[in-house]
Amino acid sequence: MKCAHTAGTFNPARVAWFIPRLIGASFLSLAVCISACTPEAPPAPARTRSTIPVKSYTVNGVVEAVPVADKPSTQFIVRHEEIPDFVASDGRLGMNKMAMPFPLGEGVSVEGLKPGDPVVLDFTVDWNASPAYWITKITRFEEPAPSSR
Repeated sequence: MKCAHTAGTFNPARVAWFIPRLIGASFLSLAVCISACTPEAPPAPARTRSTIPVKSYTVNGVVEAVPVADKPSTQFIVRHEEIPDFVASDGRLGMNKMAMPFPLGEGVSVEGLKPGDPVVLDFTVDWNASPAYWITKITRFEEPAPSSR
């Protein structure tokens, strides 16, 4: 009985099939080796915890926008007076008067407020929290806050 394959027999069809696959496997191996040797980007630095203590502020302002229940992207925005004793995340002192969004703290409601209403806000800032600041209390003025207009 004879074997179908005999050692030392040259088969051009088999070589033609094998060579492209050998070259392809070589390039694939080379690509894997190169990518494994490429240095990885350094990991993003961990957020440094702030040493600035948690602080609360009271400020006069005027409501500019009230969140709409069926539009989650809307925010509560107040144009507030200057806050001279505000401590920023980098330690700078003071905040200019400006309009800015304020997240509402637990149990705080803006029901009954509308743009143009004068308010007094109590808010807390904790640079290690997310969000870093939030309203803890809102009181509506009967007369406009004098420094916020």
